[in-house]
Amino acid sequence: MKASKQEPAQQPLSAKVYAWMALVAAVLGVFLLFFYIYLVPRLIQGGIQKQVFYILLFPWGLCCAMALFGAMRSYARLTYNQLGWALELGGPVVLFCLVVVGGFKLIPTVDTFDLTVRAHSKDEPIISSGKVTIDFENLRRTEPIFSNGEANFKGLPQKFWGLAVDVHPEVHGYKTVPQKVLIKTNVVDLELEKAPPMQVLLEGIVVPPPGPDNALKILIDGQNAEATPDAFGRFHLSVDGKDGDRIRLRVYSVGKIVYDDYEVLPGPVTLSLKQR
Repeated sequence: MKASKQEPAQQPLSAKVYAWMALVAAVLGVFLLFFYIYLVPRLIQGGIQKQVFYILLFPWGLCCAMALFGAMRSYARLTYNQLGWALELGGPVVLFCLVVVGGFKLIPTVDTFDLTVRAHSKDEPIISSGKVTIDFENLRRTEPIFSNGEANFKGLPQKFWGLAVDVHPEVHGYKTVPQKVLIKTNVVDLELEKAPPMQVLLEGIVVPPPGPDNALKILIDGQNAEATPDAFGRFHLSVDGKDGDRIRLRVYSVGKIVYDDYEVLPGPVTLSLKQR
């Protein structure tokens, strides 16, 4: 490959006209540059930022070619020989091709992308705990949900772009049913659905056992469940919660509280009543 500078050839237009044309191309290039910067977030979200960047190279290539070869009347020839064939370029097209091809080489080929999953529900716009698992064909990735409500999957292979994947949310109080999501942007909104409350069977005994009138009522604070102990003081009731949760139990005798304390599921519990 060689480049040589020769005497400038006769130009069809004046140097002033080429200078104005170079200025117009430069203004167009600056406008496209600012427009590109303004659209960068959307372009990244759509994964087309590289394709749009290449459009910026054309006005700058024209600007450089007109300025050097039209206004300044320079001349260059570029010859490339390979495997018995030759490519020869001359005049402004040499610099134009160098600018455009150089711009292509300047941006390295990126074969990965980042994916952000934002979890929310109808009642909570931001879910700030839990984790998300995604099955990318033969690749499974699990990431935590941070306080900003996002789970970030970095450096995913480009081959997964445009595919439908299974997303498995694991958030306390919400259903863990997988959702099918099409990856066409870098941000996925994952709407979760509340899971029905879990129930635990609580068993226990009241001490001393109720009298013949059996006037005792056992209630759980914040829930509708209630139970009446048998003649031996035994009782059981279904409680919304899971093992390890603390619940507040109250026992009433003829409208009077005879027991009020916290217990840990699933029991069994012994409720020592106050003097009735």
